[in-house]
This record gives sequence, structure tokens and C-alpha cells, in this order.
Amino acid sequence: MADQEVLLLKIRGLLPSLNPALKKIGEYVLENPGKIKLLRIKDLASTCGVAEATVTRFVKTIGLNNFQELKIKIAEITPDRSPAEEFVYDDVSKNDSLKSIVEKIVYTNIEAMKNTRKIIDVGKMESAIEAIDRAEKIDIYGAGGSYITAENAAMRFYRIGKRCNIYNDPNQQAVSASLLTPKDVAIGICNSGKTKSTVTALEKAKASGAKTICITNFNRTPITEYADIVLFTSTQDSAFFQESMISRVAQIIIIDILYAGLAVRNFSSAVKMIERSAESLKDAFL
Repeated sequence: MADQEVLLLKIRGLLPSLNPALKKIGEYVLENPGKIKLLRIKDLASTCGVAEATVTRFVKTIGLNNFQELKIKIAEITPDRSPAEEFVYDDVSKNDSLKSIVEKIVYTNIEAMKNTRKIIDVGKMESAIEAIDRAEKIDIYGAGGSYITAENAAMRFYRIGKRCNIYNDPNQQAVSASLLTPKDVAIGICNSGKTKSTVTALEKAKASGAKTICITNFNRTPITEYADIVLFTSTQDSAFFQESMISRVAQIIIIDILYAGLAVRNFSSAVKMIERSAESLKDAFL
């Protein structure tokens, strides 16, 4: 994947944590990547209504050395989408036909999967798999739609012999987290990175000495402060789909990678347990 594409995904993931002036710059860059290469720093500052020093601070915030480096990084990005791509990329509107809704929903889900793949840090994935493999017990926290992902994770890990508990009640999350030990792992799943109950649970788990992992869409959010290992998804916010399944699709991809990596790490025993659990499910539905 191109470095500049990853840079844009990184900027999008940082937006919620930026102050209004920096956020304005970030939004302009995301909406107009093809124009950046034609601008001077004072042009971008003027367009966004900020000081040049603010542009410099934005560049530093996204991990680059100077404005020129930003221009170089995104210089090869296609400046404009075709009319068809622009149409598909748009959010659902009241005038959409069912055919256009199908195209938009499928496109958005595919983009979420592709963009999540681009930002996956294999090293962090390996660390997470190792921590889960060593854990005596795994607590998984999620609320709202993220609880669906938590249930999927528990089902996956159960089937290869890992002891898992899942919680979405804030009281249960807090109590369970406080009783973890350094031999355990806590996983907090939160798209926004700000859900109070999930953040608090991970904070308490970390204080208990457990290894903490979070799955989130945004960097520099509260949940990342308490995670030893941060695993990112990359999905686009939608005005139409506030609690969209799109973010869950990306989260489940992360879970499936962890599950597959864990199974490969313990291939012989994992295959036996998967076969036994599959057989038990056949009996349950007879």
C-alpha cells in the first residue's frame, strides 16, 4: 500500500482528538488531497482560517517533519474520483433507489475492510496473539454494537480452548476487571474510543496488572491511554448510520486475525478442539 494512503487514514483516525483549528486543517486535507501539492503553507493556513504556525503544528502532530514532507507524501494521490466513484462514496440520501443503496452499502463495507488492512500493524498483532496465548483468562468488554464483536471474539477463542468472559454491564465490567491478575488479558472493544464503561473497565484491568488490548477506530482517545497494545480499525463515519454494522465488520476482521494467528500458533491442539466443538454443535441441532 502507498504510504500516502496510510497517512490519510492516520489523519482521519486522529480527527476526534484534534483541537478545532487542527481538525479544520485535517478535514481540508482529507477532502482535498490533490490540492495540497499546489499550495504553500500560507495558502493552506489562509484557506483554513488559521495561522501558519498552526499548520506546522498539524504537520508535527501527524508525525511529519515539515509541510514540504506532507506535500511529497500525498503528491501521488489521485486528485479526483470519477463521477461513479463519487456517487458510490456519498452517504445514503432520501432520493436513493434501492439499487444505489446496495452499491453504497457494499462499497462502504469493502472500503472499511481494505482500509483496515492497510493500517494493520503486524508487530502489534503478534504481540496481542502472544499475550492472548499466554493468558490464563481473558475478559472482553464492549457496549452497544461493539458487544456484538465481543461475543464473536468469545465464541472464536472458546473454540480453541481459551477461557473467556464477556461483559457489557458497567458494574460487572468494573468488578471483573478489578479481580484480574498479571496472568490475565483484558480486551476493550470501542469504535469511538470514548465509551465510559469500556474505558473504565480497561483502566481497572491495567491497574490490576493484566495485559490490556483495545480495538478502536481512533487514535489518542481515552481507551488508548490504558491499552498496552492498540489495534486500529479504519472506518468512515456516516451521518445516516450512527451505530453502523460497518465498524463491527472491521472489528470482527481484527478478531478473526487474532483467532487465526492463535490457532496457527497452536495448530495441532487447535484443530482437535475445533473438530470436537464442531461435532458437539452437530449433536446440539439433531
